[in-house]
Amino acid sequence: MNSETSIKRTVISREGVGATASILTRNDLFIGKFVTDYPTLILVKRGKKTLLMDERRVVLLPGDAVAIGAGAACDVENETDDGQFEADWIVCPRALIHKVEPDFPKLKGVQGIVSMQGLGGEFTLTFERGLQAIREPKTVPDLIAVHRVCELLHWLASSGYVFRSDERANIQRKVRLLIGAEPDRKWSSQDIAESLAMSEATLRRKLAKEGQTFGEILVDVRMPLALSLLQSTDAAIGCVAYLVGYESASRFSVRFKQRFGFSPTAIRGAAGQRPDREVIK
Repeated sequence: MNSETSIKRTVISREGVGATASILTRNDLFIGKFVTDYPTLILVKRGKKTLLMDERRVVLLPGDAVAIGAGAACDVENETDDGQFEADWIVCPRALIHKVEPDFPKLKGVQGIVSMQGLGGEFTLTFERGLQAIREPKTVPDLIAVHRVCELLHWLASSGYVFRSDERANIQRKVRLLIGAEPDRKWSSQDIAESLAMSEATLRRKLAKEGQTFGEILVDVRMPLALSLLQSTDAAIGCVAYLVGYESASRFSVRFKQRFGFSPTAIRGAAGQRPDREVIK
């Protein structure tokens, strides 16, 4: 069997060190209002990534990276190079952020997006070592793994920013984190209210003050997660649907297209082919 075809892409998590996956798409995609719920570092390896947030535009080419703060919402455009876009991402755990941030008390916290461009080959090597630390727990000891990801956070500090572990979450963010921890659960607003030690009516009222409803948040957590799984794993569309709480793949596909403007199949494309571009504005 061809070794390339035998590799199964997946999201890998190592407790206390971080989580990572590789984004791979064969289609140019524009994704409106993508919310990142956890502090994340992304390194572009092939193609071009453009992020737009509050009239700010950041363009990333191979070798460039970006730090995205927890709760940041931005428009994302991934453009392929010869039919392929590829990037790696690392979610940094709170424990490591808490470990590093005291060293840089005067630096700004990452509130939205921070570009990390032109850092050169040493940064890329550091990023690759961070990926290895998460992906290979049997060969990289815990102490070394923690050091490698902390080194990435020091690179972020060299750009003038740090992730903050003491961020205050509004009610919408608390709801998002609860759903994101168990996206396949049959959530109800009553479940959420009980988890937050408040009445269902109080939950609805507080969300309304932030311009949100429970149903809107439920979809807006599940769909970006599904998008990430489609980009970062080899899981079948039906499996992705199940992982984000949908028993019907067809119903999931309809909801996914309503949210993003393109179907789940547009992300995967056919191997060796370049599908037509699908864009939502």
